[in-house]
Amino acid sequence: MYTYKRGCLLIMLVFGLILLTGCGGPDLDFEQDPNDVGGGVFVRDSAYGDPENLDPIVRGRMGAMGVTTNLFDGLVGHEPETAEIRPAIATSWDIHDDGTRYVFHLRDDAIFHNGRPITADDFVYSFHRLADPANASPLSHYLTGVVGKREFEVGDAETMEGIRALDDHTLQIQLEAPDSTFLSNLAFPAAGVVPEEAVEALGDDFGHRPIGSGPFVFDEWVKDDYVNLQAFDDYYQGRPEIDGVKFRVIQEATTKEAEFLSGNLDAFIAPASIYRKYRDDPDHQMIEVAEFFTRHIGFHCQKEPFDDPRVRQAFNHAIDTETIIDVVLGGKGVPAIGYLPSSSFAFDPDLKGYPYDPERAETLLAESGYEDGIEVPIMTSEHPEWGLPIVEAIMPYLNAVGITLKPETMDTGVLYDRLRSGDYVSYIYSTGGDAHPVNYLWRFHSELADTTNRYSDPAVDDLLERAKGATDDDEMIALVQEAEATIARDAPIWFFHYNKAVTMHADRVDGLQAVPIDMFLQDLTKLSIDVGPR
Repeated sequence: MYTYKRGCLLIMLVFGLILLTGCGGPDLDFEQDPNDVGGGVFVRDSAYGDPENLDPIVRGRMGAMGVTTNLFDGLVGHEPETAEIRPAIATSWDIHDDGTRYVFHLRDDAIFHNGRPITADDFVYSFHRLADPANASPLSHYLTGVVGKREFEVGDAETMEGIRALDDHTLQIQLEAPDSTFLSNLAFPAAGVVPEEAVEALGDDFGHRPIGSGPFVFDEWVKDDYVNLQAFDDYYQGRPEIDGVKFRVIQEATTKEAEFLSGNLDAFIAPASIYRKYRDDPDHQMIEVAEFFTRHIGFHCQKEPFDDPRVRQAFNHAIDTETIIDVVLGGKGVPAIGYLPSSSFAFDPDLKGYPYDPERAETLLAESGYEDGIEVPIMTSEHPEWGLPIVEAIMPYLNAVGITLKPETMDTGVLYDRLRSGDYVSYIYSTGGDAHPVNYLWRFHSELADTTNRYSDPAVDDLLERAKGATDDDEMIALVQEAEATIARDAPIWFFHYNKAVTMHADRVDGLQAVPIDMFLQDLTKLSIDVGPR
């Protein structure tokens, strides 16, 4: 029987010398020869700055995930443009016992970057590592609901009873209850498989010299400068067409633009200022998508004046959202009619949003007893797309109906701490980043009320819980849409916009995709470059 505490000693002895002598990564010449045909190195921005750590269980931030998604593979993955589930190292899976038992059938040709074949025991080790409280992973919730996870986390069991290898290429996972979000959770890099011998040999340094099984191999990382990855020749889906990818850490948008125009960047994620400049220019290639991030103003639903839903509805009716997006953001945004973005497979196009209607706003305020107007403090950062510039732009609209905003500008970290503590009346922020619609809407479940908007509705709780437990996708989507309709009616936030993520890219690049989870999470296995002078 597999025991988590027992290391793979023989494997470690075999591969230890390789790891310790060659862990700097394979040789890769990142100086492009203009006479090369095919291949090439794709140079892009590291959109969220330095990744900080490349151990997939350590960081849940997109800055790390944009790199680790290329280094690590799991049982399943997300289809880039739809966020639906696709096979990865598991070629197929069977679901038994009314949706509580999953049996995954693994490929027999998948190997780690160190050359060792991947087996079901490697997933058993990797999942236990993710859940191990000693590692304090902020992503261990991806395994919530696995039988035995709670006992393992508190030290009452040496293993998670619900995870076991049936043979080298068959893995079984038992859940406490059906969970429609489970496969989506397993598709993120944190649930990727790692080689035990590499983790044990490298220790904390595994996050700086990672070894996975994904389409690219770690090559070099110069902190706050760049990360280089090389195509994995023996990748089970076939070697990527490009030779490698360089993630350059460039903080300033104007510098990214200059580097792109000079040919030193093949692609970068463009902010509103740059999008406005080039959106109608046919000489510059852009990919756009309504990303899974909803920009909004949130209300403390248990404090005056926002404890009255009519005030929250009035706020939504008072603002000409489309004009704000066009004028302030240069069109870089998709107007929100609810919380769930329009690119989600559960999006409801028939959902009724809040059209600009200042007369209706005034009526709602009068009905709620605020006919003489109200003053509302609002926490804001300096962020150009969901911060003070937006607050200042909407103030005249709100003033016109009797709502006066009093901005309090602060660092994003301070804002987040205040939000979690409940020390606020309203705030402006951007939230999202999850692929599954149930997870995306779960912030409105009462169990999170104390850390989000203090919004609570038993009807929404019931609908989301039933959607989470649904074993039929159509049923799940119907329940999600019903829950969102209730949330939209209650208006715990001002529904501003779904971020329009924009990637600018050079003509020589083909195969970039509109990825709604986050445009930074590109599947680079099908990317090609017309190699030649930049």
